[in-house]
Order: sequence, then C-alpha cells, then structure tokens
Amino acid sequence: MADGAEPVRLDVNVDAYVPADYVPYEQAKIEVHRRIASAAEVADLEALRTELEDRFGEVPAPVENLLSLQRARIRFGEAGARTVSFRGDRLAVVPIQLDSARARRLRERLPEAVYESGRSQVSLRVPSEDSERFPTVVRAADVLLAVMREAA
Repeated sequence: MADGAEPVRLDVNVDAYVPADYVPYEQAKIEVHRRIASAAEVADLEALRTELEDRFGEVPAPVENLLSLQRARIRFGEAGARTVSFRGDRLAVVPIQLDSARARRLRERLPEAVYESGRSQVSLRVPSEDSERFPTVVRAADVLLAVMREAA
C-alpha cells in the first residue's frame, strides 16, 4: 500500500481457506495462506492467483473467497480505513475522509452508504445472510477506493 500500512482487519463469516483436495501438501497450503495474508498490493494477489491456476488448476470458491477477502482488506486500507467492523446489520469503515463531491459520488454508487464527516465514518446496511454479506463488503471496498482515487 502507498503508505506502507497493514491491510485492515476484516472478519466476515465466509468459507475462505485452501482445501486439501486443491493443494494436497500441508506445507504448500500453509505457504499459500501466508502469501495471501501478506499480500500488500492487489497486483500481488492477481499474480498469486495466476500461479495457483498454473500449479493446481482452476481456483475453487473457498480460495477465491480468501483472495477476495484480502483484496477488500487492501482496498479499504488504501482508502484510508484502519478499522472495518460490523455493528448489527451495518458495516462501519473508519477513518474515512471525504469531501462533499466524493461523498455525493459514494451515495450515487452505493445508495445504502451513509457518510458521517464528524465521525470520519462510512457505514452501510449489509445483508444478514453470510452468502450475500460477503459480496456486499467486497463491492463496498472497491467502490470506496474508486471514489477516493477520483479527482475532487
């Protein structure tokens, strides 16, 4: 990441692991987990994904989830967040600093998002169903970073 910060902590209840039938060697599984967790750039994850496909074949859903989770952590971090948490049915991302133009663009792309400048927080309602919650979180990370990178 640009400022060398660690990806944010993000706990989402989703099947995100390396299955034994995909990477049969325990040491290799541990190494794949380590490389995904230590990736600091989205490009590193894409390179790792390509390497996994070359070595082990098509990436199964739990590994895809692991890659997506790390990508979301990296993107939230690049947007300036340090904490991403769930409070009931809402996802809270802090600290986030948006000017009025970026806050408006965020609402246009994520109508369910609420920006509270006094708390430096973006929050949005997320589905209670884990299978729907995870894609919502990943999309929020992508949209937030895109908005942050745009000119004011």
